Amino acid sequence: MNKIKIGKRKWKNRDGTKGKAHLFTYKENNKRVVVQSPNKKWLEKEAEQILFRTGNINPKNMNVDIPVNLIPSWELYEKKCKNKIYEPRINFREVTLKEYRSHYTHILKYCGNVDLTKIDETYIADFKDKLTDNIKDISYRKKIFNTFARIYNIHVGRNKPFNSNLFHSGKYWEDDELKAISHKPKKRKINFDEWDFNRIDTIISNVPNKTYQLMFKLMAETSCRPSEVRAAQRKNFHFKRNIPVFEVTNLVDHKKNLEAGYREIEISSSLKDQIIDHMNEIPQDQEFLFLNSVDRFCDLRHMITCLDQALESLNLELPVKRKTYFFRHWSV
Repeated sequence: MNKIKIGKRKWKNRDGTKGKAHLFTYKENNKRVVVQSPNKKWLEKEAEQILFRTGNINPKNMNVDIPVNLIPSWELYEKKCKNKIYEPRINFREVTLKEYRSHYTHILKYCGNVDLTKIDETYIADFKDKLTDNIKDISYRKKIFNTFARIYNIHVGRNKPFNSNLFHSGKYWEDDELKAISHKPKKRKINFDEWDFNRIDTIISNVPNKTYQLMFKLMAETSCRPSEVRAAQRKNFHFKRNIPVFEVTNLVDHKKNLEAGYREIEISSSLKDQIIDHMNEIPQDQEFLFLNSVDRFCDLRHMITCLDQALESLNLELPVKRKTYFFRHWSV
């Protein structure tokens, strides 16, 4: 890798004395920025930090070997991912970043703060073998491997300074491994004759929490996601219409209230009456219907715990893993 290119500047002061300084020029937010200092070594260090921060390490603006270590590369990649979350045209969720963070802990564990410019195909093959020895789930191993490839690409891959990403150009996965990753187990089929709505209603009635009972009933009647029901507000219910309607506008994602895919769904008169009773029980200035004792959105894990208690009391086991999503299969 080349060293950072540092320019020079000379000038003449009003008193006739001459001055000189070293310059480093870079682009940030589409603007040209110049940093100058009489101390060249200090400026080179400062320039290195700037390039790491802005993600502009490129052979075109460099001329001393700089180590591109894993930790600062990950920090820059994490920052880029955080920015994607708030981009309206990019479908990137915070839960994805959380998954990448989990992958990074494994990468750091097996590689340490490795200099990414020193990585070769042998190193990557050894890394893959470490994953194989320590992680049973082959799909999860491949996800960790792919996350490492993305981190590597920030400063090193794709002409930065190498011509290609070594994670992609080398063959590290056998055909049978790729086949196992792409193979998806068949989903268990639900017998709707056995799991009819009467049984669902019985399960909900045995949930040891009245608020959760109402939430599960709303899911069962409307086929809404748990995140959408948790974000339900007073303004979402239209009871003055001939047929009462639940208007889906928001969802809860990592305790945040976000916009959801808009739709209007009819609800029964009996559910309407129960929701009105619930609205009358909560404080008048509380807009969100389903908050816990500390005014936060109801915790999904606690909802699942209460649902498990209801199933245990009835000696039942749901035919799907995502338990709260089970109610999405029914609508009255």
